[in-house]
Amino acid sequence: MPIKKYVILDSNPKAVGNNDFILLGLKAAGFARGCPMLFGGTADAKDGPVDGKNFALNVIKRETWEETLKNIEVNQVVRYQAYPNDISVYTSNDFIFTGQVTLGGEFAWIRKVSKGKLKAYFQNKPSATKDMFAQELFSMTADPNIDPTEGEFEAYLGSDSLSAIYSYCKATCK
Repeated sequence: MPIKKYVILDSNPKAVGNNDFILLGLKAAGFARGCPMLFGGTADAKDGPVDGKNFALNVIKRETWEETLKNIEVNQVVRYQAYPNDISVYTSNDFIFTGQVTLGGEFAWIRKVSKGKLKAYFQNKPSATKDMFAQELFSMTADPNIDPTEGEFEAYLGSDSLSAIYSYCKATCK
């Protein structure tokens, strides 16, 4: 089974103010499938050997560049933590975002989510479950053009991507 690698575009992984943000990508269709909240990539032969230097950066840089139609360029990644189901999460505070949200391919829409707001959420609801967090996160990134069905949202609640971002935010936004 190939290892899935995701990157959370976090402007400053150690800071949690309102000016610090996480950049999220939402899919136009199939909200519950794939990785709607995280940028993810699949290795390609041109990324070099799996155990080669900068392999993760090469994959993430290429995938993000392609899927955002050259609106986000990731210049550096740091492995943050591994999660269940072979998900390796990388953060990046060295990336260029043009501010354009007209995307193609896998991602349809990008939104900055304030880490300060996430911190306030966890302070007000320290026992927030993953499902509660999903509702809050979805409302923070609400888009009138993305309206998942109940079935799609239920599938999303059990997704690896939600588990990873919930764990990341719970650990870093406190």
